Amino acid sequence: MGAKQGGPSLYDAISGKYGIDDLQRERTYIPIDVMKELVTTESIYRELCRNSKHQVWGKGSRRQLAERVIKSHAQRVFLVLVLLDQSLDTERLLNSGLTDDDLPLVKSGDAFRSERDGGKRFSLPPKWSSQTVDQFLDHQWRLLAPVFGMSGKHRAFHPRQPMPFQKVDESHKKGSSSFVYYVQIRPAHQHFSGTGPHSHEIVLKEFPSRNQQDFETERANLASIRRLGDNKHITQYLETYSQGDRSCILFPFAKGGDLEDFWKCQNFRPRDRHLALWCLEQMLGLAQGLQVLHVFVGDDANCRHGDLKPGNILHFTGGDDNNNGILKIADFGISRIHTETTFQRLGKATVTKSTTPSYEAPEESFRQARSRKYDIWSMGCIFLEFALWLAESWDAVQAFDSARTPKRARQGEPRPWARFYKGMGAAAKVHPEVFRILARLRCSPRSAPGTALGDLLDMVENHLLKVDVEARFGAQDLSRRLGEIVSEARADAEYLFTSG
Repeated sequence: MGAKQGGPSLYDAISGKYGIDDLQRERTYIPIDVMKELVTTESIYRELCRNSKHQVWGKGSRRQLAERVIKSHAQRVFLVLVLLDQSLDTERLLNSGLTDDDLPLVKSGDAFRSERDGGKRFSLPPKWSSQTVDQFLDHQWRLLAPVFGMSGKHRAFHPRQPMPFQKVDESHKKGSSSFVYYVQIRPAHQHFSGTGPHSHEIVLKEFPSRNQQDFETERANLASIRRLGDNKHITQYLETYSQGDRSCILFPFAKGGDLEDFWKCQNFRPRDRHLALWCLEQMLGLAQGLQVLHVFVGDDANCRHGDLKPGNILHFTGGDDNNNGILKIADFGISRIHTETTFQRLGKATVTKSTTPSYEAPEESFRQARSRKYDIWSMGCIFLEFALWLAESWDAVQAFDSARTPKRARQGEPRPWARFYKGMGAAAKVHPEVFRILARLRCSPRSAPGTALGDLLDMVENHLLKVDVEARFGAQDLSRRLGEIVSEARADAEYLFTSG
């Protein structure tokens, strides 16, 4: 019996399922999941039967050829031939040794040549015109949208290669040397951890060619951190790539936004011991992440952050027993996109302190070089606000911010900022409102002396928020002392927190 040839052709079945590269909107591609769904032994067999009704085949040879396409991993090659209406040349190209692993191809004399390592050559079908050859080389790109993973490797893509980006939000596109986008990757084109509804969401940081050195520097720094292992409180990049005149870094997307978002959105939470322990453990984790940056990366890798603030600490939801998620240090350009995208989803305004100098250290006021201990001051500011939020509320954090905000801006600044110090240069002093808040918190049972938060406040006052740079803790001392507080909190519920 002859093969059944009813139903749409493979060409027609695929034509309605193209993906669109939303970063380069003129480009379409055939997604991997579509190819796997539609290009099967049976569909290849039907296509060969449809196009060879008047051709003499040996018994079972069409079926064998269909099976060979699958076994040889030549589904992409076959699809290109379908797009050209040249599927009858499938066997000829397979006989030359061509598989999907050899794509992309270029024309080299009277043959195809692979652009992969080795540059293998493949004979052209004898009846193909120059136009058909050019069409093959053009259509192959539709099958070459890459799959991204978490390898940390760098790849160079051909300028014509489509990206599997289903949605690119360019409304956050900012920066002096780079642009940052919220991106959704087609799920079949990513191998990131997690299978949830947001596992295919990423942040793409793009550097134009004029800022190539900035890209190389950041990539080297990120690679240095990555080589130290998976510190779970530092945002690790996924992969990097270059294409044409742009170079890009892929980062995971933080659905929870940043630390400010956590304080705002989780303000309804009852203040209990489970939440208190999580907060203390996250502070310890952030301190340990900072220690990695300061101590283990080394002087040649820009081993300080220089811009720590709640807006640069991302909240990745899920991943722990209490579903509180995890906090991770990130840089400015990356953190901004998470905050704004999260608040767009929530239907809220995106007015945050993420671009303010509120958390800068006093030495900034007289242009002193930023040392590692610049970050220690910033961390002290963050931990004080964290303790205030946990002991009281988000409203208290906002009121503290307002109380530190002067009525007039400094000369040359567009607006007044709520710094944690007053005065400039040698006249700089810890802001009086800091001492007022410390005194108020010490009157609360939740943060009184002899409690975990009380000891945290002592550390903030005596070892972090010190105008004298040399009087501040280093990152190792910070991690050590926080580790002691967390260890005691785990062992002693009364020390940990008073829920009332």
